[in-house]
Amino acid sequence: MEDRNLEIFRQYNIKIYNTYRIRGAFIAETDKGLKLLKSLESSKSRVEFENTLLEYLYDYPYVDLYMRNNAGELITEDGAGNKYLLKNWFPGEECNLRNESDIANGAANLALLHSCLREVPLSEEQVMKNTGPDLIELFDKRNRELKRVRGYIREKKKKNEFELCYINCYDEFYEQAKEASRLLLESNYRELMKEAKEHSYICHGNYTYHNIIMVHAAQGAGALPRANMREGLISAAVFKNKPDVEMATTNFDKSCIGVQCTDLYFYIRKCLEKNDWDIDTGSMILDTYNDILPLDRDERRLLYILLLYPEKFWKITNFYYNGKKSWVPQRNIQKLTSTWDQSRGRKKFLECLAGTLS
Repeated sequence: MEDRNLEIFRQYNIKIYNTYRIRGAFIAETDKGLKLLKSLESSKSRVEFENTLLEYLYDYPYVDLYMRNNAGELITEDGAGNKYLLKNWFPGEECNLRNESDIANGAANLALLHSCLREVPLSEEQVMKNTGPDLIELFDKRNRELKRVRGYIREKKKKNEFELCYINCYDEFYEQAKEASRLLLESNYRELMKEAKEHSYICHGNYTYHNIIMVHAAQGAGALPRANMREGLISAAVFKNKPDVEMATTNFDKSCIGVQCTDLYFYIRKCLEKNDWDIDTGSMILDTYNDILPLDRDERRLLYILLLYPEKFWKITNFYYNGKKSWVPQRNIQKLTSTWDQSRGRKKFLECLAGTLS
């Protein structure tokens, strides 16, 4: 164990048995279950907002609740002034997006989470500082960037492999981006956002397989740290459809007030990109979520608009625009060709989804 980590752990009322490094953090095996130690990457007010959400999830099985140090603080400093957070962690594997059961359980878990994260008691300041981005403005900004990059590439006399591929598939993706922007303006998105702010609807903000842990059953619920129980937060009818495995939801650092189906969009897109936009997989995710927390017509329409917007293509564009133009990594060329190759399957899924909106 590094000396600076030992210095931090001494400030908590826990006994350390073992520590090991993982991606950007340290795991500690303690007398109070697994803990994860990571450096502070946000402001104190942001950490307090996240902690408000995690403490509110009393009735939710497993979330990575922050642990307070001996002084009762969420943020702990070492002698050099470096700041850290310690939180609950869980034994298990990340959700496998190639496994149908894992995908279904992930969808059920998201619906349950959304059921809990409504009417969260927040201050006006917390709502103001932690409301998600305006999608209308975001789409417009991205569309301008797409046009700017297309113009830059078209003016180049000598184009590399990435740029030739980009120009070849640009028109189709840009038309989708324009259509998504048009539909968003015509939708009830503003009303959905107003409702989300008035009733403190919370989005996880990064609901992907990295942040869903299938907890090892051998550990047993009693061996894992979990929040206190609050009766009545989730109805018995909701729990009737709960996942058939123990799951932990982690990393709420991108959580925000917003329309919750944006989380569902992100989860569906990630799952279907891994499964060639399989219609049955997408339908299964929607049905599983809908059985627990039904989407109304405006939410389903927004979900369609979000899936229509070519976000993967924009991300590739953004990476190219902000990187070296003289040399594009082969990995980015592969991402672009893969996105293009999947466009037919994606289009079929969108057509299927559009059929449910009428």
